[in-house]
Amino acid sequence: MSKKKSVGILGAGAFGTALALVYRDKFDVTLFSCFDAHVKTMATTRINEFLNDYIIPDNIKIDSTTNAKAQQYDYLFWCFPLKPTPDILEELISQIDTTDIIICSKGLLYDSSFIYDLFCQKLPSSNVAYLAGANFATELADGKISDADIASSDINVANRFAKELTIDSFRLNPIDDIVGAQVAGSVKNVAAIACGIAYGLNLGENAHATLVALALAEMAKLGLSLGAQKETFYGFCGLGDLVLTASNATSRNTSMGIEIVKGTQIQEILKNSTCEGYDTLPQIISLAKQNNVKLPICETVHKILFQNQSPSIITDVFK
Repeated sequence: MSKKKSVGILGAGAFGTALALVYRDKFDVTLFSCFDAHVKTMATTRINEFLNDYIIPDNIKIDSTTNAKAQQYDYLFWCFPLKPTPDILEELISQIDTTDIIICSKGLLYDSSFIYDLFCQKLPSSNVAYLAGANFATELADGKISDADIASSDINVANRFAKELTIDSFRLNPIDDIVGAQVAGSVKNVAAIACGIAYGLNLGENAHATLVALALAEMAKLGLSLGAQKETFYGFCGLGDLVLTASNATSRNTSMGIEIVKGTQIQEILKNSTCEGYDTLPQIISLAKQNNVKLPICETVHKILFQNQSPSIITDVFK
């Protein structure tokens, strides 16, 4: 009987914990956290506060990221939020280079560059891919059917990752459009904030459907200007993830939009959770300007979140 391959999940948030649960039977899985207190609590209680309705089985090891060694893992999933990623990556380079890496963080870096490029630059001996799709953590953890795109600039890498990491409940589709996948993963979160604002204003389901359609066109417009492939935006990482993220109040980005309409202060919202759409919005606006692309939804949400304009101006995108 062949030995199980090993998988390390870097980042013990909700999504990282869900992935650990997804792969616990196929692989030897270790769930890593940056925080020693978090590691100790999870190891003692077998519960993660970020996904607290689930018991972490004993066959999932729990450890500190300081103990993540490249030689011990066949695959490492990077599940940290985008904002702290550059600093954490800098700390872990010597430990994880040479390992196959799957990036699960969404958004653009502070200078509007792509996270995939950063990983390829910092980890020259690693094969790198980017995972994106319609995947709520709780449904992954429940073993419900989910699909995602796994993208790499080298389709052979994407094919191999998809083949080895697909299981019955979590199926991966290999693509080589790394730009399109990352643009989709960034813009969909901003679109979800817009949809949350529309929900908060009680604009109705017709308006919501219109926003989703306009957002799909918007992300494709930006992506195509950067050399992406049009079909990517109709796949799991594009339309699939957009519909899921922008149509459910449990989505952190959609719920931010709803809370903004209620008058909740942004910093109060961010105390309780990471909001990728908020964190990456200025970078999306900058990237669009650099490429002379107009993004009405993103620009309007930027005015609401960063220029203190009324949420009611979201109706401007319908004109």
